[in-house]
Amino acid sequence: MINYKIPRARAITEDIFYASGIPSDNEIEDNFTRVYQYYKGGWGHADAPVSTQYIALYHRPEGGRIAVYVSSDGNVFSPEPSFKCAPIIDGGLKLTKKTGRIAAIRQAGSTLLACGDYGNNYRRNENGLWVPLDLSLFDDYVDPNWAFAIKGEGATFAELDAYWEAHPDEKAESDRRLALFTRGLMLMSIHGSNENDVYMCGQDGAVYHWDGTRSQKIPVPTAAFLNDILVDDADTVWICGREGTLLRGNARQGFTLVSCEGQPDFNTVTRFRDKIYLSSYAGPRGVFVCDGRIRQLTTGPSAVFKDINTVDGVADALWAFGLTSVARFDGTKWERIKLPKWSD
Repeated sequence: MINYKIPRARAITEDIFYASGIPSDNEIEDNFTRVYQYYKGGWGHADAPVSTQYIALYHRPEGGRIAVYVSSDGNVFSPEPSFKCAPIIDGGLKLTKKTGRIAAIRQAGSTLLACGDYGNNYRRNENGLWVPLDLSLFDDYVDPNWAFAIKGEGATFAELDAYWEAHPDEKAESDRRLALFTRGLMLMSIHGSNENDVYMCGQDGAVYHWDGTRSQKIPVPTAAFLNDILVDDADTVWICGREGTLLRGNARQGFTLVSCEGQPDFNTVTRFRDKIYLSSYAGPRGVFVCDGRIRQLTTGPSAVFKDINTVDGVADALWAFGLTSVARFDGTKWERIKLPKWSD
């Protein structure tokens, strides 16, 4: 029997969720996904020859809720065959902009959005094709031949240092080119109340807000790596990240830090009823709740909490997904969900 893990999952309702399954020895970037559906106590699956980086819940404008999967290289697919799939990254962009890993895909209003490395950010248009949301955030493509063209003379480090000291203008230009070559804005999450009220977050405390015309960098009281965004409404936005970081606020009024004891590394944030829940993948790993203060849940399915990767709230349930286990919370009690065998 094959041992496997479920590194990505998305709740649809209190009794339906989708997940990506891969053999335990596989890396998440490997081009294979077992697309799992849990539906009212039963399991179904289909195999796809692509990796899964993120799963989004998509409320279709024509009606219905479906799961949309995306790979790290921007291939989009769905278990729903009527969904029009198209790759996110346009090869033509690579001539002028850096393109890289896609980190997340989310819905804002009626539109699907995506973000990733090098400031990449996209929206899906009415024809099902993907176009840049704000091209100004993309890092410019830099020719490596140009970036490394200036070379100091010297066979040893001491000789090279002496050359640069004697040629400071060359050294400054070389440093400038290398900085452009290596620069990369890493965006990890994107979410919004609608298509013209979108937040993005990522490395070094980066938070951006798109107002339908342009993006603006929003100052926040942290430089921690930020991993996930939850937009409750236009006035209430939650952003979580490493070092026990949970921000609350909006682009107009600013953000404040929610006090947290310790420094858990939060990677997902969700709402279930009147509380905010977070998952932490380290320092310590587990499920946390914010109901005025942040505290770790100590009662619940320890098997899930020990290998947690996602918390996801829907109207009548909070789902907790671990690499090898799943549980559901109805507001009163937790219920473990038995995973199928790989051969089922």
